[in-house]
Amino acid sequence: MRRSVLLLALCLVGTAPGLAFDAESQAVIDRMKAGKLVPISGIATLMMGAERWCYRQQGDECAWSDIYLSVDETGASYEISNPWSQDVDISFVDAGIFRDDRYICEAGTEWISSVRAYSRDDGLALEGRELHALKAEIAQVSDGRDADCFDYLYQAADSAAQTVTLLQRQHRDGVTDPANDAIVTLHFDKDTAEGLGWYW
Repeated sequence: MRRSVLLLALCLVGTAPGLAFDAESQAVIDRMKAGKLVPISGIATLMMGAERWCYRQQGDECAWSDIYLSVDETGASYEISNPWSQDVDISFVDAGIFRDDRYICEAGTEWISSVRAYSRDDGLALEGRELHALKAEIAQVSDGRDADCFDYLYQAADSAAQTVTLLQRQHRDGVTDPANDAIVTLHFDKDTAEGLGWYW
């Protein structure tokens, strides 16, 4: 009898609402309402709580994704991954600055030197001259010193899927265009996050 009760208790603990998220992230979620702005202090907590942020997710693929590497009171560093072409995926490290407890703004950090690239066909890394040529190609369309700002509206949380959904709004020179809005799904389950890819 005691063993059965113990097993039942363990099952209940494993499925109890709220346990899909770490305590700090759950506290942020509990304060949020759909459609309302999330303070950047709350976003900072979700940055480190989630395993991966997946933008404009379709199935198990993202248009692009972020993994937050470090966060403090001034800003965050993160690894961005996305397709560069139909043949190549890239990843690079960038940084953002928190402003007005609302925005994260690109810090203007030069990120092209940090680019890593992989074949979309077989996952093999591009190296040497091939990687050098790709970085030169990227430099032709970007100086690697972007300076847009972003804020986030809370949408929903799904304890079973271990996800939180936000709407990201881009602010450029103080102006936001709804055409640039992006739904971002925060994945807290490590296995699911690691299984995500990117669509071209």
